[in-house]
Amino acid sequence: GVGGKLHGFWYALGEHDGYTLWEAPDNVSMAATAIAIGAGGALSSVQTTALLTVEETLAAMKKASSIAYRPPGEKG
Repeated sequence: GVGGKLHGFWYALGEHDGYTLWEAPDNVSMAATAIAIGAGGALSSVQTTALLTVEETLAAMKKASSIAYRPPGEKG
């Protein structure tokens, strides 16, 4: 309903019982999908991880280089 695609589902042993790989047009669409699935009651918990494309990662690195960050307590 949001224009996404489920690429796969895998059962697992460990902290989580299953993993899925989704593709969605944007993070809001994927969040809506996760909320709808979680609201159905079939899952006891849902954890999402947004993945970045190479282009998005490079853009983030470029933007990060322009940020003048100082750790708390460090004098400038």
